[in-house]
Amino acid sequence: MSASHVQALAMNTFRETVRDRVFYLVGVFGFVLLSATAVLSPLTVGAQGKIMTDVGLAAMVGIGLLVVVFVGSGMVRKEMDKGTIITILAKPVGRRTYLLGKFLGLNLTLTTMLGIMALLFGLALYVAPGTFSPRFLVAVYLTFLELTVINAAAVFFSTCVSSVLAAVFTLGVFVVGHLSDSIRDFGRLQGGPLQEKISTAVYYLTPNLEAFNVRGAVVHGDVIAADQVFMATIYGLGWTAILLLLAGGVFSRRELR
Repeated sequence: MSASHVQALAMNTFRETVRDRVFYLVGVFGFVLLSATAVLSPLTVGAQGKIMTDVGLAAMVGIGLLVVVFVGSGMVRKEMDKGTIITILAKPVGRRTYLLGKFLGLNLTLTTMLGIMALLFGLALYVAPGTFSPRFLVAVYLTFLELTVINAAAVFFSTCVSSVLAAVFTLGVFVVGHLSDSIRDFGRLQGGPLQEKISTAVYYLTPNLEAFNVRGAVVHGDVIAADQVFMATIYGLGWTAILLLLAGGVFSRRELR
């Protein structure tokens, strides 16, 4: 696997997302914050800050998810349908290298977008007015890890199914990932061995995205422990690696036309 090939593919994917006007969604984020500021202006200063924080962090997740679902789930399939992937892979570029480059390119897009949105978020808190806290940066970082896992899931599904199904399955991973604890507990409460086995399987076979969700804690001023951030980082990188390895295994055996 050549680092130069991975870098070239990543930068090309980043430029494609720019041409597709993905960054217009940052404007949507700014509009959401401005609208929230106007609506919340009659409230007291403390309430403004908390609600603005909640709205801003939730909007980051929502916009990042839109990018991954609608761009990530189709970026491999689009080149397969156009036939351009044959030209790329005809060069000394392996299939795993190709997938890694695509993944890193979209992650670069997410990193840039989250960085810009974090700056707008800080500015909105200043205008609201609200109090900025380093805890907010921890929440943004864990949001990035969550979207990284979803990005890897989108890459995996894009090697297996159509773009539409990949988008649906990726969105399904996001929903189930935030409900996995509830699904497991519900299966146990049902009392039946089959329900419990199914719910337990869902719990272990899907990433638990609640590991990255500290947004509620941040809004209420709770301290986020360093070991919690460290474990979430290891967990996110682990799931990302697993999904990319699975994607590479499927893609390396797929017949391209």
